[in-house]
Amino acid sequence: MRNTLTAVLALSLAGCAPSINPQMKAATDGLAGSFQTQARNQAAPAAYEPTPWAVGQWIVERTVDDKGNVAIQRISVVGADGGGMWLEIDRQDYFHHTITKILYSHMPRTPDEAADVLMKVVTKTDDKPVQTIDFATTPMASLFKSQFKAVAQAGMVSTDVAQAPKETVTVPAGTFRDCAKFAVQVSVMGTTQKSTSWFHPAVPINGAVKGASDDGKWTIELLDFGTSGASSKL
Repeated sequence: MRNTLTAVLALSLAGCAPSINPQMKAATDGLAGSFQTQARNQAAPAAYEPTPWAVGQWIVERTVDDKGNVAIQRISVVGADGGGMWLEIDRQDYFHHTITKILYSHMPRTPDEAADVLMKVVTKTDDKPVQTIDFATTPMASLFKSQFKAVAQAGMVSTDVAQAPKETVTVPAGTFRDCAKFAVQVSVMGTTQKSTSWFHPAVPINGAVKGASDDGKWTIELLDFGTSGASSKL
């Protein structure tokens, strides 16, 4: 069973900081409250093939950790570059606001491929200068790719889930019939984390509707999604 980005991204980015930034907390709570529960009722899929990436697609997810800290992350397909595609992860939590823009040579389908197809990463955190890594010219590119692997999997979709158990899931983005429910095991920084994910191919980019760690340390759910209108903030 292949992993989904949702679990990996939550594990890799749901960070702990020494103290909460009150301004960031207020902004994040306000952003979270701006999403209304959708009446969307998505029918059971005829097949469980992931939706191909297309410029303009976007999803918004909310992650909550076991301390009640909230993060809102928007993942968007913001452009094409030659044969590659730019994905942007705009994440806001109680501590920081980080935008990570990733150029993939093509849409990845496996955890290993998510790092192998990395071409460039552009990152901006809070008011710090933008940082860029071009893997075609960076010395020790393979080392940097391994460090970015968890974040790179933000664009990875679920596959090989047709035989997984099916459940109907309701999240703020709506009700999704017959989601594929499956176990995810991810190794990040030498630590193995286990979780459960729910996948529906109507959701663009990664198919992720909901996720939860087996140890209760985080949950993630889909707030909204769309197939057009995404643009870059970098």
